[in-house]
Amino acid sequence: MDDGKIAGPWPDPRRAPPDPLRARPTRDLVADAARTASELVKKEIELAKAELRADLRSEIKMAGGLGVAGVCALCALQLGLTAVVLALMEAGVLAGWAAALVVAAVVLAVGSAAGLWGWSRRVRVPLRRTRGSVRENVRWAKERIA
Repeated sequence: MDDGKIAGPWPDPRRAPPDPLRARPTRDLVADAARTASELVKKEIELAKAELRADLRSEIKMAGGLGVAGVCALCALQLGLTAVVLALMEAGVLAGWAAALVVAAVVLAVGSAAGLWGWSRRVRVPLRRTRGSVRENVRWAKERIA
């Protein structure tokens, strides 16, 4: 028994109201799309700015925490070295001043070795790849112009 109706919970497409977008001129539709895209871009920029501010605040807090941790680590290192000096002095191995000099010499040697190691890994020719790429591009452009 087919009375022309479509079975199912959907409305009959033959009786659907006219689409208001189809009735509008293309110029209006394009203008609306451009306006909507512009608003979307503005909202995305606002979101990016807000997210950047939040991330920056978080990074500043992290840097502060690392700064405090670094100061505490330096204090602990200093106290540990003082304890080594006092232990050498109390054990009767060295006089107090001699123990302090020995510990200072060891710290100086370790620091000097670390400094030399770091210095050897410095950048000797900055932007090496970029300079080479620019030279190559200039050479290529000169060949094309000539």
